[in-house]
Amino acid sequence: MAEKAQSIPERRLRLHPRLVRVFVAGILCLHVLLFLGVRQRIARGYPDFTIFYTAGKLLREGAGSQLYEPQAQLRVQEKLAEIPSRRGSLPYNHPPFEGLIFLPLALLPYGWAFAVWDVVNLVLLTGVVVWLRRSLRVLQLFPSWEVIFGLLAFFPVFACFLQGQDSILQLLLCAAGFLALMKGADVAAGCWFALALFKFQFMVPLVLLLVLWKRSRVLIGFIPVSIGLVIVSGALVGWKELAIYPAYVLRGSQAPVFGAVPPELMANLRGLALGWPSVVPRPIGLALVAVSSILLFVLAAIWGRKNAEPEKLGVQFSLAIAVSLLISGHTNAHDYCLLVLAMVLTRDYSLRFGASEPRRAPALFVPIVPILISPLWIVLWLAYGHENLMAISLLWWTWAIAKELSRKAPCLADQVVGLI
Repeated sequence: MAEKAQSIPERRLRLHPRLVRVFVAGILCLHVLLFLGVRQRIARGYPDFTIFYTAGKLLREGAGSQLYEPQAQLRVQEKLAEIPSRRGSLPYNHPPFEGLIFLPLALLPYGWAFAVWDVVNLVLLTGVVVWLRRSLRVLQLFPSWEVIFGLLAFFPVFACFLQGQDSILQLLLCAAGFLALMKGADVAAGCWFALALFKFQFMVPLVLLLVLWKRSRVLIGFIPVSIGLVIVSGALVGWKELAIYPAYVLRGSQAPVFGAVPPELMANLRGLALGWPSVVPRPIGLALVAVSSILLFVLAAIWGRKNAEPEKLGVQFSLAIAVSLLISGHTNAHDYCLLVLAMVLTRDYSLRFGASEPRRAPALFVPIVPILISPLWIVLWLAYGHENLMAISLLWWTWAIAKELSRKAPCLADQVVGLI
């Protein structure tokens, strides 16, 4: 009987395994072809990695006070290669402390530095899988290498390698923070989350939701580490330059000449409201974004606090990730890497009651399907220039997660059956 119960959820997870492997292999081939197609642009400095390399170069030269000066950034980037379509520098808009990560890479030529950083990203991604696999049953059903290849077929993860971005590092730190929450080590979790503040637009709302969900001890770790990072940043660039950093970021998010991403390429509420030319005036659109973001945050706070049960921690955390991505003022495709953690947590949660309530698992999976289809991302990016449409799928999934939170948690007997 136990053997039969054990096979039910595993058979569902391994539905048509050969078909899934063929699909993943095909997507990986597509990603490789796309990567090879843009390799010359990578060598010429087009990827986002250029901003990190620029920061490392300026810090290595002892020119930290010029980290946010366009002319200093342009001076570094002009040495990489001439980029005709770019009128100015690609601005470094991350906090100063993150530049320390890339300081060693600045010792290498740009091409080698990019390749090394992609190798580091692969190591970080492997670390995410290995670390989570120790605690989550759903990942133990598959070999680690299969999971890693599956993640490489997820377009936001591939976009990190394509752009040389830092979102996989954020994913690792958030995974470490969640595992600390699982063990009741909320202070340690706060420390992990603070280390991911190089993407503060996601981490601040995520931590605030955790605090509102009766995990206030997270702040005991989060605040001191955050203060330490501010001190390090001030020492790197000077307190005067650090004081103007918020205005620098705000200006950069609004003006294309300073590297602003068009709203139609943002898969968040801002992209949905402003990513359509001549639909609504910009002031009305911004007001709509502000109101909808506040409303979504408040609703998430209520949903999570009302259903703050240990059995639902993974679903709660998934809700926090989804909401943070939606209400952020700046969300790119590679930022959806955080959904790797959310998807694994919700799937692990589904596995617990899959034997007794099989219909609940699809409700947590179907809404996210469009986000898992890499060719759809590529078409929306290259053909239509409307990656903001992906936010619709994420909104649907957010609603599904909230609905699951409001349901009764699986009883102990169901959990035992699912985990045998």
